[in-house]
Amino acid sequence: MRRWFGGFLLAVLSACLFGCSATGPRFSEVSQNLPSLGENEGRIYFYRDSIVGMAVQPEVVVNGQVVGKSQPGSFFFIDRPTGTYRATAQTEAEGSIDIVLRPKQTAYVRMSIGIGFFVGRPGFARVGETEGRSALPPLAYGGTVPVSAKAASATPAAPSPPATPTAAAATATATPVRQAAVAPNAQAPATVTVQPAAAPAPNPLPVPIPVTSEATPFARTPVNDLRLLLQPTR
Repeated sequence: MRRWFGGFLLAVLSACLFGCSATGPRFSEVSQNLPSLGENEGRIYFYRDSIVGMAVQPEVVVNGQVVGKSQPGSFFFIDRPTGTYRATAQTEAEGSIDIVLRPKQTAYVRMSIGIGFFVGRPGFARVGETEGRSALPPLAYGGTVPVSAKAASATPAAPSPPATPTAAAATATATPVRQAAVAPNAQAPATVTVQPAAAPAPNPLPVPIPVTSEATPFARTPVNDLRLLLQPTR
């Protein structure tokens, strides 16, 4: 029975913690994007870093104007001209604090909920700059002034793959093609037609020379010449 009651109480506390806490960006995410102060302005940070009395979340009023809520694990801020300001919060009782702002000054106010008769009693305490700055980074923003979280770092582009040896060799050995420069108004040269040389005439065939047979030396000798040859020599 005790274990069941303990588990139920833990579940209720967890639900209250997550349901009642601020859900804005962390101070560490918005600190670089907060607006800058004017020449005669100061800033007041209100923060609550304790979960005691987490279900009690009274509104915070500064000089009659609601500026935020006292939520566990949260912070908010207001920028005001130099002067004196009173912050109050009320449940069954009222808590208050007076803050004097000077030009360009930043004040830190820690909010809390104390034990009350029926509910809780809101409280305010002025803290030093060192304590306030160290308490803010993990807290979530719960104010009404629009703020933006710092942009995520860009994903580095993937390096381009190196050129393949084949492509590099082809680029290195490629011979540039040079084109002849042509004048804009240059006239084309006249075309000269070269006639082919005439082929030499073939050599005439040699006239055949009749061959006289030695066997018949007088076969074609005239008759008169034969008679002269046959006459006896005187």
